[in-house]
Amino acid sequence: MEIVGMGFRPTDEELVDFYLKHKLLDDDPLVHVLTDIDLSDVEPWEIPEMLAKSVIAFKTSEWFFFSPVNLKYSNSKRFKRTTKSGFWKPTGKPRDVRKGDTKTDIGTKKTLVFQSGNVSKGVTVNSNWVIHEYHALNFLQSQNAFVLCRLKKKHGKTTEGGTAALISDEEESSRSVVSDNEHQDIAEGVPSVS
Repeated sequence: MEIVGMGFRPTDEELVDFYLKHKLLDDDPLVHVLTDIDLSDVEPWEIPEMLAKSVIAFKTSEWFFFSPVNLKYSNSKRFKRTTKSGFWKPTGKPRDVRKGDTKTDIGTKKTLVFQSGNVSKGVTVNSNWVIHEYHALNFLQSQNAFVLCRLKKKHGKTTEGGTAALISDEEESSRSVVSDNEHQDIAEGVPSVS
C-alpha cells in the first residue's frame, strides 16, 4: 500500500474503526502496513528507528503501530507498561472515540506519558514521549488482543509542575469526536463483544 500526498493522517475514528478493528478481526491485509511493537520490549526513542523503513512515511515526530495487550497480572485488567528505563503513565481520563455517522462509541483513547526512572526508588522524570493508546470496544477478549498506539515526541512542551502542556492535543483532528466519560471497567481496553 503506497500512501501518497498528504501523508498518513488518520482520524481517531479511522484508527479504531478500520485499522484496529481489522487487526483484531485479522480480516484485512491492509492493516499490516502498521508494525507490531511490544511497548514493554522497547524504549520510546527506539521506536522511530524501528519504523524508519516502514511502508508508511510517518511525520518526523509521530509514529503509529500495534502493541499486544500484556496484562501485568493474570487476574488483572492492568496493562504491563514498564521498560528497562521507565514506564508509561496514564494521564487524564480515557476519552470516547465515536463513529461519525451514528455517534456510537467504538473505542476509547488514553493518553500516556513516558516516565524515566524507577518508582520504587522515588525518582522519575517526565519525558517528551507521549502515546495515545486506542482500544476497540465490542470485540472478543482474546490472547491476540492489540491496542493501536500513536507515539508522539513533543519538543519543549514539558511543564515544571506536571504534564499539562505535554499532553495537549494541538495536532488532533477536528473530525474526532471524544468525550470525557470515564470507562472504569473497560478502561484497560481488553476488547469485549456486545
